[in-house]
Amino acid sequence: MRLRPGERRATTRASDLRVVRPRSSERMSEHRRRSPQPRPEGRGGSHSGGAGGPGGGGTPPGGSSLPDGPGGGDEERPLSRVEARAAARAGGRRAANGGAAGGRSRSEAGPPRRKRFIDYPRYGKTGIRRWLPSIKQILAMILFFLASLMGLAALAYAMVKVPDPNANTTYQSNIYYYSDGVTEIGRTGQVNRQNVTVDQIPKHVQKAVIAAENRSFYSDSGVSPKGLLRAGVTMVKGGDTQGGSTITQQYVKNTYLTQERTFKRKFSEIFIALKVDRQMRKDDILVGYLNTAFYGRNAYGIQAAAQAYYGKNVGDLNVAEGAYLATLLNAPGIYDVIEFPGQLEKVKGRWAYALDGMVKEGWLTKAERDTLQFPMPIKPKPAANKAGQAGYLMKVTDQYLKANNVIPDAELARGGFKIVTTFDKAKQDAAVAAVNDELRADLKPERESDRYVRTGLASMVPGDGAVVALYGGADFVQQEFNDAVRRDVQAGSTFKLFTLATALRTGGADGKPIGPDSMYNGDSKIPIKMRNGQNYKDPQTGKDVLTPNEGDTMYGNISITRAMEKSANTVFLQLAADVGPENVKKAAIDAGLPPTLDDFVTTPLVTLGVTQPSAMDMAEAYATFAARGLHAEPYFVKDITHDGSKVDLPKHKTEQIFDKNVADTVNQVMRRVVDNPPLNDGTGREAKALNRPVAGKTGTTDSNLSAWFVGYTPNLATSVALFREDPNTHRHLSLKGLGGGDESVHGGGIPTKLWTAYMKSALQGMPSTDFSLPGEKFDNKDRATSPPPTTAPPTTRAPSTPPPTSSAPPTTPPATTTAPGGGSHGSSGDPGGGGNTGKPTNTGKPTNTESGGPGGPGGPGSRGGANGFIIGGRSSGG
Repeated sequence: MRLRPGERRATTRASDLRVVRPRSSERMSEHRRRSPQPRPEGRGGSHSGGAGGPGGGGTPPGGSSLPDGPGGGDEERPLSRVEARAAARAGGRRAANGGAAGGRSRSEAGPPRRKRFIDYPRYGKTGIRRWLPSIKQILAMILFFLASLMGLAALAYAMVKVPDPNANTTYQSNIYYYSDGVTEIGRTGQVNRQNVTVDQIPKHVQKAVIAAENRSFYSDSGVSPKGLLRAGVTMVKGGDTQGGSTITQQYVKNTYLTQERTFKRKFSEIFIALKVDRQMRKDDILVGYLNTAFYGRNAYGIQAAAQAYYGKNVGDLNVAEGAYLATLLNAPGIYDVIEFPGQLEKVKGRWAYALDGMVKEGWLTKAERDTLQFPMPIKPKPAANKAGQAGYLMKVTDQYLKANNVIPDAELARGGFKIVTTFDKAKQDAAVAAVNDELRADLKPERESDRYVRTGLASMVPGDGAVVALYGGADFVQQEFNDAVRRDVQAGSTFKLFTLATALRTGGADGKPIGPDSMYNGDSKIPIKMRNGQNYKDPQTGKDVLTPNEGDTMYGNISITRAMEKSANTVFLQLAADVGPENVKKAAIDAGLPPTLDDFVTTPLVTLGVTQPSAMDMAEAYATFAARGLHAEPYFVKDITHDGSKVDLPKHKTEQIFDKNVADTVNQVMRRVVDNPPLNDGTGREAKALNRPVAGKTGTTDSNLSAWFVGYTPNLATSVALFREDPNTHRHLSLKGLGGGDESVHGGGIPTKLWTAYMKSALQGMPSTDFSLPGEKFDNKDRATSPPPTTAPPTTRAPSTPPPTSSAPPTTPPATTTAPGGGSHGSSGDPGGGGNTGKPTNTGKPTNTESGGPGGPGGPGSRGGANGFIIGGRSSGG
């Protein structure tokens, strides 16, 4: 059948229709563009059978069948433009050409894929894009997570109930036991608390607390998300544990919960705080917090704190005092500036922060703020149940627990803990008896020189660290400061051990070893050669430092061992210069001394003990050598339980610091200080009465301000410090004339006798163990550097026989009395251990001293004279 002009073939092959099926919208568009075609007459008129029907199943005009498929004819009809576009969009080039091999048609592939509720992995994507969630999916997950959190928070808020405040405000006593776990040292008393109403607390005190703790208190909902986030970030970064708590949260913690640091407790605190904030007035929350907060000194509540720190009622506190009590809330354990004077500047900063906050909030004028001065609190009043030694032992135990983060301050104050300490009852009693028998029995209060005498004793197990005895003072109720752990008493010649250990450890600057038999010039007032070849000079005058031995004794060339026996200052000054003063300091720190001690110099003076460790520090350091170079950190607690559950304690740390051969050699030299036959003139010879192998060193300081003996056996290391202190100014006073004598007190006298009396009792039942011998010898090197004499040669050299009663030429008739350790002051380079500088001669006249001695914390003269006459040339006497 011929087509009329302008007409197009309307019939397509079925195979072509199966290849591409255009979208309905496209088909409609095509129909609209094409003019209607006349239906062929005499042919099937229906779409299903007619040739012009879309189905293409009829017979074409002329009676011949159209080819149906690739083999239906020699000529293949091209697709229409619409069909070709659809085929191209589907990506089927072969389908666009009408080939049946172009792949399965959509009709053959089955029904279209149903859309999934969660399209993941993503349909129609390949490679990694198939597994990456879409933006919509990410946003949906975030919204779902936030909605879940809000739902859980709402559920938790609905389920949490505010508990009975009375159920968690019962406080118990802590019970402290000796190491046997049975014998009680003491226990904490009743809780010191007296509640007050909000009207009794001055407004400026209330505002000071808010300014210091939570300035948004009146506007927040009881919880500070910003504070919680800041605290969380700080803890994640490894900073100090922080609460991030509002005043409401702290009130909830004090009243309804415990002080434990767990997420469970923190979540409970948050939700209870939200409820409490809705149920209570802000003023009621504030006064509840002020009545339950812990301020230190066993004071709970603002009224008890006002009495403990200022001896007045809370209503009488001024602005400055109220700001200090507000400061205490941040760290009541360490912000007591009377107990911890080293924290004063930090506390002042926190105090100023509270006042500045009051100014910022409009609660205090700038003019009034500028007139305020820091209000120092009064001294604490010890509880009667801590009389004698009990208070010292309990307090140092608490400090150990706080320092090692075992129990938070407030939780420890709530009580209920049973604490077994390391203190041995028999050894503690022995320490008290030794002080009473060897010191206090000879003191008479009517004598000026016998007043204000202080003694510190510390004893620990080498290689383990257990502190078995501690003498802090005569009575904790009368004198709260623990003399065994205070760090303001110069150590004197006890530091010479560290110089010896450094020499054995590192050798000299020339790289050659230094041994106990190495020879040095022991004459008095000789120049000290530094490692750069120059003489050691006074940094202020620029002149050579010429340090005297005790009594200006001239020893000539002597070995290091002999210099240790006699405590010859010049030998150890030169030895410190040879090995490097910074290395001597490092050895002392390695042995156990804190690196932050006052006057811890890195000049040759370090060997003369100008720094100020505690008796506990020195016992720890000497114990390292008793244990053959193994350092053990001291500890005070063996076991803790609370409501039947054990409390975790820090592990006992030990570390091999010094080579065993070095430590063994040090021990052999230090034994000669006590027992050096045939001369038997060592400065510590009084300790021979122990009848055991003993090593140790005596020490005395300028103006006779302190005297020491630190000694040890392989079983036990003990340190004894003796000094006097003005109770008002904390200025250290001279020991001269103590016990009614006219002589100065040296380390070889009362301290060594006291040490020996204690050790005799403390070592009962323990085996007598000798020190190990060194495994190798150190090369000997003559390092004497005697300058040409400018005056007549000395009349006395190092003795090879027992020394005479006086060797230094006296300028006045010699005294008839001898030094406590035997021999006169002039004949021994400090019978009590040698001093940091010149010592009183046998006439009692000081050769070179400093006008001010080291004093207690915060008092005048607390550090005066730390460096003696050598630094700055301040040798004015007195």
